[in-house]
Amino acid sequence: MVDIARVENEKMKSQLTGLRRAVIQADPTVIVDGRFEKMMTAPITVIEIARELLESLAPRAN
Repeated sequence: MVDIARVENEKMKSQLTGLRRAVIQADPTVIVDGRFEKMMTAPITVIEIARELLESLAPRAN
């Protein structure tokens, strides 16, 4: 059971890393405006930052 939790934890970390890269690629200003530090210190914030980025891009798509 411990191995399953460890594997899932590593999988989650890998997915968050990929999402962080996508966020940086979509909006490079995250590196200089403090959001990058938030993503590094609390990796789960990558989800929140990605959501905010998608919401800000949505009006442009119309």
